[in-house]
Amino acid sequence: MNEIEVFAWCRERLHVLCPGLTSELIDELSLGWRVVRLDKREHLAEAGCIHKEAFLVAEGLVRAYYPDVEGDVTVNFIAEGDFATHYTSLEAPRPSHFAFQALEPTVAIAFSYEYVYQLSQRRCEMERLLRVLLEHEYTRLMAHTECLLMRNAEERYRHFLQNFGPLLSRISVSDLSSYLGVSRQNLTLIRKRLLDE
Repeated sequence: MNEIEVFAWCRERLHVLCPGLTSELIDELSLGWRVVRLDKREHLAEAGCIHKEAFLVAEGLVRAYYPDVEGDVTVNFIAEGDFATHYTSLEAPRPSHFAFQALEPTVAIAFSYEYVYQLSQRRCEMERLLRVLLEHEYTRLMAHTECLLMRNAEERYRHFLQNFGPLLSRISVSDLSSYLGVSRQNLTLIRKRLLDE
């Protein structure tokens, strides 16, 4: 995708996310956009730093994780059409516990938190978009948390297949096992058992 195609795609995606957005608001919002191109394993944002931008993924796949002494813990996969961001950074600038890393070559549109905040002070429609994005992320986070708490390892894997199956071939076993809260060996046994059925 060239930059014109990326911006056109972004405008369309914002209309899908929040149909009530006016073209004027998107025009104003686009003044703060920039296209970011990342190689595989390159970071959009590091843990322990203050994140200053949100990234709408246009092409590629990103994982959100937090570093741990026993290894990184993956908490989300962000594919085309979704935002890679730590939403609490919108409230106040503070270091994030999460890092965002491209799992494959990725193209994203970066939105400055400061610019979005200033725009939301002037345009009430911007607040509506932010609310829609926060609701979407809250729903995703709650579903994942409930899955980790209330389902066994095989049920979690089946749930992932049902809801995110197309991403499976794009994700390493290590990242998936971390996301599902199971060991690599256990995940391999679950996958083998399901293939044998």
